[in-house]
Amino acid sequence: MKLYRVALLLLPVLLFACGKKGPSEPEAPPPPKFNISTVNVTLADGSDGIQFFAKPDKDVRLVRVDITNPLGNKTSFNAGGEIYVKDQLIELQAPGTAYIRVSGTWTFEFVGNLEPNGDNFTVKQTVNVSAKVGP
Repeated sequence: MKLYRVALLLLPVLLFACGKKGPSEPEAPPPPKFNISTVNVTLADGSDGIQFFAKPDKDVRLVRVDITNPLGNKTSFNAGGEIYVKDQLIELQAPGTAYIRVSGTWTFEFVGNLEPNGDNFTVKQTVNVSAKVGP
């Protein structure tokens, strides 16, 4: 009777310990980070403007960047699915254009795929823009 009780107590432990383990899925690589920089410019009407640039820390295929200014206005920059290599400078506006400079926190949502494996990513980052322009 004692042996029977010991067997009943050990059975769940043995079943749990010997459970079938399937192959684990490989972990997805971490998403890229983007180093965002700014350049102050003067717009055609004489008002203050700003241009944004980004450098990825990995090779990426960038689909779009959704940019939200501090007033809540959202612009979608179409990156066209272009491939950018690590540390390549990406202009986040069409050539020869700029955004109206608004002080506060700008939000950037980068959408694309890691290269060469194709893992999707969506990365949100922010940049603080000060009201003061110039020296």
